[in-house]
Amino acid sequence: MNDPAARDILIALSLFPFLTPNRTRLLLDVFEPIDSVRQASSSTIEGLLSVTPAQAEDVRNPLTPKTRPLVDALRERVVTLVDDAYPPLLREIADPPLVLHVRGDVSLLAKPAVAVVGSRRASPYAINAAQHLTRALASAGLTIVSGLALGIDAAAHHAALAANGKTIAVLGTGIDVVYPRSNARLFRSIEREGLIVSEFPPGAPPKREHFPIRNRVISGLALGTVIVEATRHSGSLVTARMAAEQGREVFAVPGSIFSAGSEGTHRLIQYGAKLVHDANDIVEELPGDFQLASAPPPEPPPPALADVLAALTHDEGAHIDTLTQKLGGKPSASLANDLLQLELGGWIRALPGARYVRVK
Repeated sequence: MNDPAARDILIALSLFPFLTPNRTRLLLDVFEPIDSVRQASSSTIEGLLSVTPAQAEDVRNPLTPKTRPLVDALRERVVTLVDDAYPPLLREIADPPLVLHVRGDVSLLAKPAVAVVGSRRASPYAINAAQHLTRALASAGLTIVSGLALGIDAAAHHAALAANGKTIAVLGTGIDVVYPRSNARLFRSIEREGLIVSEFPPGAPPKREHFPIRNRVISGLALGTVIVEATRHSGSLVTARMAAEQGREVFAVPGSIFSAGSEGTHRLIQYGAKLVHDANDIVEELPGDFQLASAPPPEPPPPALADVLAALTHDEGAHIDTLTQKLGGKPSASLANDLLQLELGGWIRALPGARYVRVK
């Protein structure tokens, strides 16, 4: 392992966008070790990979005056398929990335992990569920893997860090491209306290076709994948399918039968995914002995705020005007102050549009 010549070839090959996961799989199946590709004819490679003659020549001779400077610049910033540090679970999948660009704690690649993914337009219920499950899984020593997207992904990353756990963000862009931009602060936190991973070369933009490719890495790094909320056409279902194809556990959190965001997870349960009621349902299916930490009972709010907290639910956000009515016409200024105190105490979370949802 850690063969310098093979490493350079893998890094150079990873720079060619036409080498899709399927073509990578064919390349790895036929050429072992990988540097034996240089002895193949261009016509052989052209036929094997269904590429153009010029592309076949690039595969046969990947180290050129054009690629060598890039390889030199990346050599110390990547983990390649021939490195000891390459994640063992990811190495097992049919089409492992040739190279992983990394920022942060590379040792996390060898730690047991669970993926938590779901809707970008997540409901308050789904955000609460993702955070609740993630905190419990992190307490058991599991690294949380997700995709840095809005919604469930961001909630899982935030919850893992807040629980003093570890998290890995797998990007669908180059490792130097933060997408979406609104997650820039979260990106920096994960870079400091967790790990950022991408198989795409630096500068790669957020193209639509990148994200299904990214999803197989999310599931490939994990012992199991938890889908928290998904519509029937959600990309999270692609991740679930890939996890199943990789022989990994698939879990789904049920939701309301009236919510379109629950249709995908309910279909997964019908097709054999394990229904998740709490984190025990996840850890009991994983290889290894993972012990969930006992959660302390939530502190009660100050008595003066108990009626306001009781008017809120964990499932849906309530508008401040609705709360005013529920509480018998409580003055808006007094209610706003009570809600602020509950938010600062961690009992509730403010949502856009002057709405609030209960957290604990």
